[in-house]
Amino acid sequence: MTLEELRVKINQIDDDMMTLFLSRMAVSKAIGEFKKSQGVPVLDANREKTVLCRLKEKLNDDAMWPYYEAFMKEIMRLSKEIQA
Repeated sequence: MTLEELRVKINQIDDDMMTLFLSRMAVSKAIGEFKKSQGVPVLDANREKTVLCRLKEKLNDDAMWPYYEAFMKEIMRLSKEIQA
């Protein structure tokens, strides 16, 4: 593959990730509204730990895990921000 072909692939992946990101943030916002109505705090450290453990098992790639974990922690941070 040429560099230009690889860049086209990256652009498509970025577009797909944007769609998924917007969907996740919409659900996070709904979760935040639910939590506010129920008086539940935004931070649920146990839930975050459970999610990361599930994803680590599913990824099953020790070399890639630190990168994906950092990616997901940032997504979770943004999700909490939108919930607040």
